[in-house]
Amino acid sequence: MDEKFENQIAEMIDNAEKMARDYELAIKKSKYETKCPYPKIIKIYEDIRQMLIDCSWNEQAMNFDEQIKFYREKLEKDKKLREIEAQKVQKQKEFEEFHKIKEIEAIRAVILSLNKEEEILDFEAKKKEKVEESEEIFNMISNAERMAKEYEQEIKMSSIIHLDCPYEKIIEIYKEGRKRFENAGWKEESRKLLDSIRYYNDKLEKDKRLREIEERK
Repeated sequence: MDEKFENQIAEMIDNAEKMARDYELAIKKSKYETKCPYPKIIKIYEDIRQMLIDCSWNEQAMNFDEQIKFYREKLEKDKKLREIEAQKVQKQKEFEEFHKIKEIEAIRAVILSLNKEEEILDFEAKKKEKVEESEEIFNMISNAERMAKEYEQEIKMSSIIHLDCPYEKIIEIYKEGRKRFENAGWKEESRKLLDSIRYYNDKLEKDKRLREIEERK
């Protein structure tokens, strides 16, 4: 086999294997937005095989059949993995949408409660005090949600072990909001925030497990 030709094939193989390694590392870090390179890798090995056949090196060409088969199988597994991840993302979106709806219901209920008190008692000072209290609570909740979104964006850009998890602080914010709702006499709204507390407790446990996995790598 010509040395130049042999070097060309070796370079093609190195590029293909590097693409595979880089991709598999990205998937281990849950970077599912990374494009799958397996179709391109399969094409590289098919091109190598054809180049060898064109040179009448049929026996050497057959050696690449296993690599083509190997990456075709990896491609099928990758498709199934992405289907599963897509389902998980959809379920998470549905859960988060439900979580947001619960909070909106709580806000509407507080406003209705305030309107009712105004009609019955006509105490403007009391209404103003409760409006301010509700606004403070809702600002706390908004800040907590912002912290969660920023953290989840940062995870996509950096290793989780290099970041401080905010979920414990977010849980404390929701607990404080629930307590203040309770003290203001908004029992139903206080109860609804339990869903948010449970939600972030679950995320905190998942975060701890992910950190343990990363630290073992």
